[in-house]
Amino acid sequence: MSFDCDNDERKSDNEDQKKNDVEEDFDNFLGGKAEELQPQGVDPRRGPDFRGVYKAIICGKVGQAPVQKILRKGRSVTIFTVGTGGMFDQRIVGAKDLPKPAQWHRIAVHNEALGAYAVQQLVKNSSVYVEGDIETRVYNDRINGEVKNIPEICVRQNGKIRLLKTRESLSSISFDDL
Repeated sequence: MSFDCDNDERKSDNEDQKKNDVEEDFDNFLGGKAEELQPQGVDPRRGPDFRGVYKAIICGKVGQAPVQKILRKGRSVTIFTVGTGGMFDQRIVGAKDLPKPAQWHRIAVHNEALGAYAVQQLVKNSSVYVEGDIETRVYNDRINGEVKNIPEICVRQNGKIRLLKTRESLSSISFDDL
């Protein structure tokens, strides 16, 4: 009876050795010991229990053409607006001429390369895809001294801006351009 236990222990030892060999082969294949993965987006002062996602992804039409502004510290920020909505509601009878009101989003591009792309490529009424962080800018109004809060979508290093092509512009592209 003790022989069976020893045999079971040997089997589990062999299985553990095989698993270690497989992991070692995999690490050698990767070119070294794999690092332990650290959770992304964790504030070290607050710990892993505190997480938040403040991301916005919108597709819409450019309302105001991009304008590049130079800040006091020498950095540049590109600002434009994107409208979403304005769709026809098909559920209401006779609502063919009644569009929903458009929602306007203020976009602030803090990445200089993406800002230059926005100024060069985006014009009023062009379709655009924007991905960025939702932030609220707080400032004091110079005229009446009130504290104002402006929600905006900030496109930083991890954000994206893509000009969406329409069918008409895609049909005008020749195969040589592709």
